[in-house]
Amino acid sequence: MIELVIPTFKRLDKQITLNSIPDNFRDGVTLVVQPQEVEDAKKIHSNIFVLSGDNIGISETRKQIAMEWGCSRKSRHWVLDDDLEILKSEMVDEKIQKSPVDNTTFQECLDKIEETMDNGFYHGGIGSTLVNPIGKWPFTNNSRILGNVFYDGEALAETFKEIDWILDNAEDYYVNLQLLTRGLPNRVMYEFISNPGLSNSEGGCSTSRTIERHNEACKKLAEKFPEFVSIKTKVATSGPWKGLERLGINGRWKKAYGK
Repeated sequence: MIELVIPTFKRLDKQITLNSIPDNFRDGVTLVVQPQEVEDAKKIHSNIFVLSGDNIGISETRKQIAMEWGCSRKSRHWVLDDDLEILKSEMVDEKIQKSPVDNTTFQECLDKIEETMDNGFYHGGIGSTLVNPIGKWPFTNNSRILGNVFYDGEALAETFKEIDWILDNAEDYYVNLQLLTRGLPNRVMYEFISNPGLSNSEGGCSTSRTIERHNEACKKLAEKFPEFVSIKTKVATSGPWKGLERLGINGRWKKAYGK
């Protein structure tokens, strides 16, 4: 059985992901919170995991989740950002049709994640509305993972202890590349997708992410994986960084796995 884990910070009053998960599954979700928010978290959800410190950053948060669910519990677990709408995605006449998940389709989603791990893909995720699904539906292998990631804790427990988890603002890409270059393939499924809404919305990583920190994280990722990561530059056209030069990355995910 896969465990559902949602790290959340400064968004207890806006639990988009938790509320997107159908009622039959919601009690099984664990909210991961910092000590400063424990009492408020208990007011909205019964299943709480408390991190070791306050204001520790998203990378350290992800590391503590990995150590708990991967190394200690050795469980299959799905870590989701707290601002996602989870959708069923179907290809009809070469066009994607999306609909909110219900109890039946969400169980289907969990079953497909379990099946994916059974087939040797010990990390992966569902797709994102930020990515064009054409050519990727129903799934693509060795790709970038956005906003959510599932892991087979039993299969990856020892690897979790070996890799470096700390690169705030590029943490998902960083861990993904480390696993791929160790010969561990991923699978991103597009039969289900997540809609992350507005970038840099209040709370979460936006409390510490600045344009300077974001750009620096991109540079560090490229330095650590120069063969698989290149930098691209664009000017932000909306949001709090509108008009500023924002770096992004081009990841050669399939090449990273084939190393």
